Amino acid sequence: MNLNCSENDLQALAARVERVEASTRRWKVACSVLLLSGISLLFMGAKAADRVDPDVLHARSVEARDFVLKDADGHVYARLSLSPRVSVKKNGGMYLLPDDGTLPGQAALQFYDDKGDVLWTAPSAAQLLPAR
Repeated sequence: MNLNCSENDLQALAARVERVEASTRRWKVACSVLLLSGISLLFMGAKAADRVDPDVLHARSVEARDFVLKDADGHVYARLSLSPRVSVKKNGGMYLLPDDGTLPGQAALQFYDDKGDVLWTAPSAAQLLPAR
């Protein structure tokens, strides 16, 4: 074994060790960045989507007799219905229509005020349709 090392050999060895240490530091930084980005992608994928409201129901078609627009307190503001809530009275064999003129079985859109009274109804006049 040769213990006679020249000073040039020691300097070369020191320079080589410095390059290996610098390379090791670069690898540590690169691996840390890669690990943190992988973890952040995992957390972003596990997070619930912001744009989907859990109270929303997505459907291709909806069938109903009534569509009612209410606020959180249950106050009704509008109603689209095939059987509008009207009072039809029979007077001596004739049917008397209420002031809004809607017929039972006719589609109607009604808007209500804060007291629950009808503000506006469409169609505004009763229309008699011919029998088929």
